[in-house]
Amino acid sequence: MLQTVKMHFVEHFKVPVEKLWNILVCPNGWDPWFTDGMRMELFEGGQIHFRWKRITADEVVEDRGVVVFMQPLKVFEFWWYEYEDGFRSRVKMTFTPDGNEGTWLKVEDSVLIDGERELPIALGCAYGWGQMLCLAKAYAERGLILI
Repeated sequence: MLQTVKMHFVEHFKVPVEKLWNILVCPNGWDPWFTDGMRMELFEGGQIHFRWKRITADEVVEDRGVVVFMQPLKVFEFWWYEYEDGFRSRVKMTFTPDGNEGTWLKVEDSVLIDGERELPIALGCAYGWGQMLCLAKAYAERGLILI
C-alpha cells in the first residue's frame, strides 16, 4: 500500500525573490548549475523534462514531470519521479521575501512509497534536495557553478 512521506526543507538566499524565482522557475530549468538539458513548460499542465549527467558520474539520468500550480514569485508546484502510471513525488516551492532583499525558500516534497522497503526512494529525494539547495545557493548568491 502506498503511503506518503512528507519532507520539508528551508533555505535562506541573499537575493531578491525575483532573482531566485527566475533561477528556479525558467524554461531551461536548473541548467547550468544542477541539471544538463532540463526543460520546463511554465504553465499549469506544462511538461518538465529532467536530465542529469554531471552529478551522476557521466551516466545520463532522465525523468519527467508536470507543473501543477504556479503563483508567480510565490509558489511553484509540480509532480515528478515518474513510475508505472503516475508520479511518486509532489513538490511545492514557496518563495517568501525576508523584507531585506533576501528570500526564504521552502521546499515541501511528498513522496509516495510502498512501505519500508521503498524508504530509500524518499531518502534519495531528501539527499537530492539538500544537494540542489546547496548548488542553487552558490549559484544565486555568488554565480558559482560547483559541478
